[in-house]
Amino acid sequence: MTTRLDRFKKEMEPAKEIYIREIKNFAKNYDFLGEMTLQERPDIDTQDYIFRFEKLNGTGEDVLDQTLKELYDHMDKFCEVNGITEFSRNTIISYKWR
Repeated sequence: MTTRLDRFKKEMEPAKEIYIREIKNFAKNYDFLGEMTLQERPDIDTQDYIFRFEKLNGTGEDVLDQTLKELYDHMDKFCEVNGITEFSRNTIISYKWR
């Protein structure tokens, strides 16, 4: 039996691949962001996609917070242009200390 969560994940797979490709490409503009990991957190009928970047050097939190804002802004516009806004509603972008 296919659940609503299974259907959601299957529907989001193409958008997820497009999103991953773009966020990795855009993040190359920031030399203090390291490897990105993706954590998928299922809910009852949807799933959150958490994109977490490693922080590589002594960059201050204010710069990191501004960078996250720029990433969100870029990805929101990218998703709107590419018709994947439903996917972007279920994304979280953050960083982790290395």
